[in-house]
Amino acid sequence: MFMSLLSHTVSKCMQTWVYVVIPVMIYLGERMFRMVRSMAYESKILDAMTYPGKVLSLKMTKPAGFRYQSGVYVFVQCPQVSKFEWHPFSLTSAPDDDHLSIHIRSLGDWSYHVYDMFHEALRCSNLDLPKVSIDGPYGAASQDHSKYEIILLIGLGIGATPFISVLKDIANGLDKEGCAANHHSANGLRKAYFYWVTREQGSFEWFRDIMKEVSARDSKQGVIEMYNYLTSVYQEGDKRSVLISAIQALHFARHGIDIISKTPVRTHFSRPNWPRVFHGLARKHIGERIGVFYCGPDDLGRQLERLCHKMNMRTFTRFVFHKEHF
Repeated sequence: MFMSLLSHTVSKCMQTWVYVVIPVMIYLGERMFRMVRSMAYESKILDAMTYPGKVLSLKMTKPAGFRYQSGVYVFVQCPQVSKFEWHPFSLTSAPDDDHLSIHIRSLGDWSYHVYDMFHEALRCSNLDLPKVSIDGPYGAASQDHSKYEIILLIGLGIGATPFISVLKDIANGLDKEGCAANHHSANGLRKAYFYWVTREQGSFEWFRDIMKEVSARDSKQGVIEMYNYLTSVYQEGDKRSVLISAIQALHFARHGIDIISKTPVRTHFSRPNWPRVFHGLARKHIGERIGVFYCGPDDLGRQLERLCHKMNMRTFTRFVFHKEHF
């Protein structure tokens, strides 16, 4: 009886080891593969900046042979924080840029530590910035924007990062020969709509220079339409926001610069009326196919996906929904 029980126990243990060893080997193999890739793609920090909301912007050298499409992401490691932690971040640079850039918002222990290290180094004017390693690029839903002639990009807060790369890529394409004549981007895109929704005014500083650059390059073609929404202010028409709306409109009319975002992109208050936005696009692009790309919290993502299905049933315009993991 005892020998039978012992044999049964040993057999169970051997089966358990099979289920444990295989996942461990896969995990270790993935870690070793990532380490080798990061060594192949050596990248040096060219510039670092901190922004309101504890956001860190890193500009890095572009490794030789590093090719990617706009909308992809890379894994980032900071050995001085942890040699074993790798975290994914969307590239905010365009494929034609001679550098790589990412924006990291402090939302966890690792990102807080990285932000604090760079913030302290910049405060002390220390030229010896912390080192980072990258692994990638890896594909994401946003890179499918090239499959559509009309796209709608919706980013909430730091969720705008993958679309910044897309907008820069489109703007760079507008500079190429022949684009101005047919109002198309180099990859065949006819129209891009970008909605950025954020709670804090300071968030507009994250991509201010990029928004200005994109607006300037698209000033003649009109391929890109950008809309900022600040949810911490009451919606337009509300008595509590009348004064700021009047000042904003007057300043924009005189200088062509929005007083809130300090860019040529006009800032609207409260949240977008998404049914109105989608109905407007359906009327404007009857019978056409629109790629909808979203990066943000799941709640709004589900609402937008349902809205796409609803519009597909009730209009002649087809909305194809893509969600980026936030």
